This record gives sequence, C-alpha cells and structure tokens, in this order.
Amino acid sequence: MKTYKTFYPILFLIILSACEVRMAPTEYWSKLFRTQTDSSYYQGKSESLANEIAEDIEEYEINKITVMDFVDEGNRTPILGEYLSSRVVQAFTARSLFQGRIFHVTQKGEVNETLQQLNLQHNFLYAKNDLKALGESLNSQAVLTGKITDLGTNIDMHLTLTDVVTGEVISSATQHLKRTRFAVEMLRQH
Repeated sequence: MKTYKTFYPILFLIILSACEVRMAPTEYWSKLFRTQTDSSYYQGKSESLANEIAEDIEEYEINKITVMDFVDEGNRTPILGEYLSSRVVQAFTARSLFQGRIFHVTQKGEVNETLQQLNLQHNFLYAKNDLKALGESLNSQAVLTGKITDLGTNIDMHLTLTDVVTGEVISSATQHLKRTRFAVEMLRQH
C-alpha cells in the first residue's frame, strides 16, 4: 500500500512534467476578445477606402489630389481625423495598391499653408469657388475630404473626392470603424 502512495504521485509528477501548460489565451481567443485596435487595422481600413475611391476615378484622368484632414460633425479636426488622413495619404502613395497607377498627393504642410493664405479651414464641404482656388493654389485636380461620425455603436469614416474645376463629386466611400476607447478619445481631442 505504501508503495502505491509514493509510486502514483511520482508517476503523476513525471507525466505532468512532460506536458506543457500554457496559461496564455490562444491566438483565436486573443483576436476575438481584443478590445483595442492597432495601426494595421487603420491601415487596412484606409487602404480599402483609397481603393474604392481610385476605382471610381478610372474614367477621369486625375493623378494629383489633395487630401484634407478629416473633420468631425462640428467641422473641427480631431486627432483621429489627422491620423486617418495621413493613413489615406500613405495608401494613395503606395504604388503596389493600384497596379502601377501613380497618384501624386499634395504635401500636408503645403495644404495647411494654402488654407491659411486663402483664409479657409479644413472642412468636409467646400463651395465651388473655394475648391477652384484650392486647386489652382495647390496645382491639384481633385480634393479629398473626409468626415468622421460617432454613431454610438461604431464610427463612420466617409470620404468624398471632388473635382476642383467643376465642383462635381467624382467618388465617395465609407468605412465603419470599431468604436474603441482609443478611437473615441482621439475623436474628442482637437
């Protein structure tokens, strides 16, 4: 009897020592319960929007665009709007996304300087005269504006590409973003 009392615990420990115990959640569960998003998530959303916009402008011979910082419902530029507009610029300048089609994007500092000279602000909607003045000043064929709307369950990012000469909306696209604490905080800060 005594041998069983000492033999079985030793055997149990030997078997247990050969097993790997993993205390961390598996990759599947980590993705399922992830509460925050990372930069690759926003990059993917921005690339999807850039692709949608680029598909719609095949018939137009537009290769130079100006990307404005995205605004919220109050036409103010939140940190999230600046961040996402930078991601869209990155997507438009990635040559691999558009099968060799090249887009030239106006540099952000030049955009801000021109807005200041024309006494304009980042906006979602511009009057035709303002668009024309922006186009001429920046040597741009189209202006891409964006609006970020907190819907409570998610955040919508809507983009509109407008021809600077005619004022015609050439293309528009919308993506739904996860409403994380990080995104809401960045949307509230201006």
